[in-house]
Amino acid sequence: MNTTEATIEGGHAHRLFVVANGSHGKAYLKRLGETGYDAVLVWVSPDARAKDSTLGEDRPGRAFASAGATARSAMEYDGKDDSPKEHAKRDLARLMAEEIASALRAGTVQSVVLVAPAPVATAIREHLPNDLRKALAGEEHRDLTALPVAEVFERLDALRHGS
Repeated sequence: MNTTEATIEGGHAHRLFVVANGSHGKAYLKRLGETGYDAVLVWVSPDARAKDSTLGEDRPGRAFASAGATARSAMEYDGKDDSPKEHAKRDLARLMAEEIASALRAGTVQSVVLVAPAPVATAIREHLPNDLRKALAGEEHRDLTALPVAEVFERLDALRHGS
């Protein structure tokens, strides 16, 4: 995982907008007196985007006749995907939550809005310490990471103005 952090200086609003998906994300602060936002945190996890076969994950073999069988394999699942890719996604969500918590505790931001698909937003929220969860000002369950920057800024402006 690779993390880059820019310094958070004056001239910015105190609400952090986290735009993320399962493999990467950015945290933005609104510029005061100007249009646009500045990316102050960037997260990237190449393993979360890699193919399972690249990470050494193979499909389990069959232990039954293929005709008429209902189970996919002889493997038992406990409801939690334990693949290397899912580990990378969980590690990224934990890292995002830790850095968001650091910014909140340092007082550089006062609130956070999560803009991410529901599973990602849930994972980040669950990794936030309980005392900081009240700083979550909102959630938008969408993946905006592939949009052009200008369109991301428009969507964040709409969120700020409640439309």
